[in-house]
Amino acid sequence: MTTVPRDDRRKVSLCKHSFPVQPPHGSIFNPGPCDRCGVTWADVQAELDRQENALRLGTAHESTCTWCHQHRVVFRYVREQQPWDEQTPPVLWLCARDWSRARENEETTGFIDFNDLFDHGTDEQLAAGLRGAL
Repeated sequence: MTTVPRDDRRKVSLCKHSFPVQPPHGSIFNPGPCDRCGVTWADVQAELDRQENALRLGTAHESTCTWCHQHRVVFRYVREQQPWDEQTPPVLWLCARDWSRARENEETTGFIDFNDLFDHGTDEQLAAGLRGAL
């Protein structure tokens, strides 16, 4: 679902977007506008980022951080679902510092912490993690 700003109201699009990725209409790195509604790939990505930030900031509250066990304002963190996940990954409540660290770890290694690596990593990834390479 995509929302498009219009006159201080948001118009909700229920289009199941289809972005062309073959020339001349687009490419894998720069998809063309949706074949059905015409919205651009960049607009959809910006809206998804806005929704993610609104959810994260809207659910922030004071509690104990899952990682550092300090009483702080905590934010909702869910790592991206991976092909090996049978269920949606659990929600973690992390302080701002640990939330940033988890996001950085996930972007560089694909895992948020050693437990995640241990549970879902390959033998090679686990060995690299034990050596400190991940």
